[in-house]
Amino acid sequence: MKPWLAYAATFGAAFLAMLVFTPLAMAAARRLGFLDRPNTALKRHEKPVPYLGGLAIFASFSLALTGSKFFLFPHPTGLWPAALDVFKGVYAIWLGALLSTLLGLVDDARALSPSAKFGGQLVAALALVWCGIHIRFVPQPWLAVVLTLLWVVGVSNAMNFVDILDGLAAGGAGIAALGFFLFSQHVGRDNDSIAALALAGACAGFLVFNFAPARIYMGDAGSMMLGFVLAAISLNETYSRQNLLAVLSPLLILSLPVFDVLLMSVIRTRKGIPPWKGSPDHIPLRLRHLGFSKRATALILYAATAALSLLAYGASFLPGRDAVLVWALVGLSAFLAGAWLMGIPMPHDRPGEGKPARHRRR
Repeated sequence: MKPWLAYAATFGAAFLAMLVFTPLAMAAARRLGFLDRPNTALKRHEKPVPYLGGLAIFASFSLALTGSKFFLFPHPTGLWPAALDVFKGVYAIWLGALLSTLLGLVDDARALSPSAKFGGQLVAALALVWCGIHIRFVPQPWLAVVLTLLWVVGVSNAMNFVDILDGLAAGGAGIAALGFFLFSQHVGRDNDSIAALALAGACAGFLVFNFAPARIYMGDAGSMMLGFVLAAISLNETYSRQNLLAVLSPLLILSLPVFDVLLMSVIRTRKGIPPWKGSPDHIPLRLRHLGFSKRATALILYAATAALSLLAYGASFLPGRDAVLVWALVGLSAFLAGAWLMGIPMPHDRPGEGKPARHRRR
């Protein structure tokens, strides 16, 4: 099979699997009472919504990933256990995704403490390091490991934070996965390519049910799993083409969750609120306050993610001086965008019109 057909089959398998698994997850959630109820200032949906979408995303991702490796990109030694060393990166990503999904399910059910959640995310991140997936542009091994753990845990939580609007996390993650696919296919890294496409296909299938108005939510199980897989894929890519600044490409591809969590941290710190505590200060909520609908807000942020992903890919081919100029403009634009977003007057910022919302994860 030609590579592009195999890639299309990987995406399509994940997408079609979601069309099967998501209705099953919705039925199971209703039967078990696993519902997201509108009981906080950040939860304003009109009625309880099924909350097991993350399990369906993981199942579809797993099916497409392993099926693609076994049937479309086979290795002479087989998939398991003879090819353990060859495919250990794939196994590590899958194992970490499983741990993230299970951790998120427990958090959805009983609200884990921040320390317990971070501990579980560290275990998943250590699986990557153990299998040789880590930041490669840092010469000191110990520092590379520390930065890898911080990156994986940080992106996992950032994606969790940005899951605040119907379809936003799934759509943003799917587009980011396609951005990483651009880098992986250019250098022929099949393992990373199929992982990215399996994730993108699962996200696209989930949007059929999760785009506004959402009929199912992914929960922490889905958002943390998406964040983990994206962080893992980003570590295994080759970014440098003509300039060393290309190693920063993941910051652009994952700009939506990264920028949102950084902006929220600044806003909450200025208010005297710990960054991990909830308050309605997210970027999508600020755009909604300007009058954009849920769908329009999601589409705007999709477009921004796609544009920045393409910019990251194109900038990796620029000579050094041009790359410095592009990244300087990106930094200036981010600063101006942050200042503009912080300047949007929000109802809860006015004296006497509400207090910061108490919420366990956003």
